[in-house]
Amino acid sequence: MSEIATQTVTEPATHVGAKRAPRVLLSPYTNTTNPYIELQKALLTDIGYDVRPMSLKSLAQGGFVDVFRPGTVLVFHWLELRAFNCLGKEVVLSPRGLLVFAFYCLLMRVGRARTVYFVHDHAVHNTRGKVRRLSMRLMSIVRRLADFRVVHAPDFEAQYDARYLPHPLYWDVPERTPDEPRQRRKRAKPAFALLGAIQPYKEIAAVLQVWPRDSELEIAGRSNPAYVETLDAIVRERALGDVVTIDARLLSDEEFEQKVEAADVVILPHAADSMLVSGAFFEAIGRVPFVISRAIPFMKWAAQQFDNVLLFDNVDELPALVESVARRWAALESEEGGGSREQHRAIDAFGWNACRRRYQQFFGDIVGVPAKR
Repeated sequence: MSEIATQTVTEPATHVGAKRAPRVLLSPYTNTTNPYIELQKALLTDIGYDVRPMSLKSLAQGGFVDVFRPGTVLVFHWLELRAFNCLGKEVVLSPRGLLVFAFYCLLMRVGRARTVYFVHDHAVHNTRGKVRRLSMRLMSIVRRLADFRVVHAPDFEAQYDARYLPHPLYWDVPERTPDEPRQRRKRAKPAFALLGAIQPYKEIAAVLQVWPRDSELEIAGRSNPAYVETLDAIVRERALGDVVTIDARLLSDEEFEQKVEAADVVILPHAADSMLVSGAFFEAIGRVPFVISRAIPFMKWAAQQFDNVLLFDNVDELPALVESVARRWAALESEEGGGSREQHRAIDAFGWNACRRRYQQFFGDIVGVPAKR
């Protein structure tokens, strides 16, 4: 997916006398573990912005001047992560990273550019106790310094004094035609998958503690090695080796696509106090027959939009949902148009053109830096 998205990010054409496209300095500019940033770069470029890196290196090479131009927009994602390091199962404060975080906050404070902060999380993932409270404090500082805040979960606009913008679908992008709704698989039971980062905040261990011994589950994604050891121990203890597989590695975009296509049900068990939305949802919705998720606020909203989103409050309710999907599975083969209907709904809510309209309106009318027409 990132390869496709990157193809759309090109340098704006320059002509003598032509008006320069408004510049967006983006941080981070690359993310090797998630194509989300590539989608953001492609989207902003598509609506007419000159997207450049917001990094210490780029600033030193002349980008510092842009920070003091009123026509520039600084866009930050996950700025708070710079202040922390992950050491095994523990997330700790990084003194060097804290200095980098403070430097960017200073630029937000003294610069003349407009600043936009995308709020992705309630706290830094896997933090505990004082470190967790510190991470929330740092995020609060960034929210206050930013001129504008964005959330991908509409229920949190008021809490974070933010504007809702849709999270782009990973599969509805330029240069790619959305896949036709796939044919129902001729097999007795659905295949379940839990895809993405294998981290404690997803509460995968709790899922394995209650997982039915007659249902296949694939867990795949970049891993926290210490946490994978915990998961392996549960699989052995509960004798789940015949139905549960754990592919603990960073998947290429193509491999991730293949695993989404192979899944009949994607499970999203993320803790409610961690992230606002799950990126895996925007890979799965409109492409798989069912999504089963913990009932965090965004997923409650999504369940009102999509008939195939099923929710649980407590992980003990998960086996009953798995059994319910298995009972309905045979009947799905005779249904007509269900996959197409959900795909169209997903495109209407989060597709490229829907995002293009909303982002263009936000950056032009709200932020006040219209793109080059």
